[in-house]
Formats: sequence, C-alpha cells, structure tokens
Amino acid sequence: MVSCREIGTEPGSGKGSQPDPPSLLSWLAAHFYCGFTPYNVSKTALLGLTKNLAIELAPRNVRVNCLAPGLIKTSFSRMLWMDKEKEERMKQTLQIRRLGEPEDCAGIVSFLCSEDASYITGETVVVGGGTPSRL
Repeated sequence: MVSCREIGTEPGSGKGSQPDPPSLLSWLAAHFYCGFTPYNVSKTALLGLTKNLAIELAPRNVRVNCLAPGLIKTSFSRMLWMDKEKEERMKQTLQIRRLGEPEDCAGIVSFLCSEDASYITGETVVVGGGTPSRL
C-alpha cells in the first residue's frame, strides 16, 4: 500500500503538495496467471481491503482506492515478455494488442492522489489494455 501523502503532514496543514483529503492507494494485478496462485490470492485480497479501509477511514477524511494494472513491462513480469514468442501470445489476449508500460499507470495514479479525485473512495481502477480477466 502506498501513501500518497508525505509522512507527518496533516490534512489542510499546507505542508507538502498532497491533496486534502489524504489518499491511500493500493496496487494489485488485474491479470491473473497460472502458477501464481499465492500471488493472485494475495492481490485479490486487496480488493476487499480497499473496500473495507475506505469505509473505515472515511470518518477520518481519508480516501482509499486501488489500481489494478494488467501486464505492465516491469522486471517482475519479465518472464512473460522477455521471450518474443510469449510476448506475442500475451499481446493477442489484449484488446489493445500491446503490453503496458509503467507510464500507462502514472496518469491514473496522479489523478487518484489529486484533489480532482477528492470524492472517489473504495474504487478499483483497471489499467489493463482490455484484458479479458475481470475483477
């Protein structure tokens, strides 16, 4: 879980550049893979945690949202895209026909942590290139 506020600042204190109300953002995989059962289960638990924390922290004026990226080209997902044949197979499962880059998630993370999203809490946003898996 990533806090989108600087540690030690209070809502409305003017310290830091983070939004008021404060925001928590969790991250989970939207695309589930065979052979990754413990990982998939742990990430699925974040869906419930996001909903529950949103309810629990709302009275404190803290928003909690979740980002669910699909296949993003990172070192963690390397085994799924380093082999060009595997990469092509993965692309065929995506409506957008390309793998995601970390920058594809940056805008939505920035939005969810901004004052523009001050009325959004308990939500999971999928950034998955049209992945066939659903949350």
